[in-house]
Amino acid sequence: MVKKKQIREEFEKFFKSGNEKEIKIYLQKYPWLLEEVSSEMDETMVIQHLIVAALGVMEDETGGGVTVYEIVDCLRDDFNKKYTEDQINRILEDVKNLQLAKRGSDGWTLTNDGGRIADSYLNKMLEDFDI
Repeated sequence: MVKKKQIREEFEKFFKSGNEKEIKIYLQKYPWLLEEVSSEMDETMVIQHLIVAALGVMEDETGGGVTVYEIVDCLRDDFNKKYTEDQINRILEDVKNLQLAKRGSDGWTLTNDGGRIADSYLNKMLEDFDI
């Protein structure tokens, strides 16, 4: 019997290369992979939405572009989360590729879609907050 670790590694190789035929074969043969991939993607999205929300908070506060340093401070002070500037930069590049944020000469800003995600994230956070 093939070990799950080996299956995951092989699947990841096909997933990263975009080989749809092999991806479909693996998902049909090993349906538990879909749940793992989905949960990883969900976790990534939660982190991206957190960063977008912090960017939105700082953008509202500064009235313009936001530096990575300001996002790090906001995450630490307002969200009680700790990320390095390198981590934030990588995530910002990802959300930029998703067209949720853009980088300008004065720093990072949200797109309209990014603004909606930030508002949604912050509203959800407020719903979960007990006064």
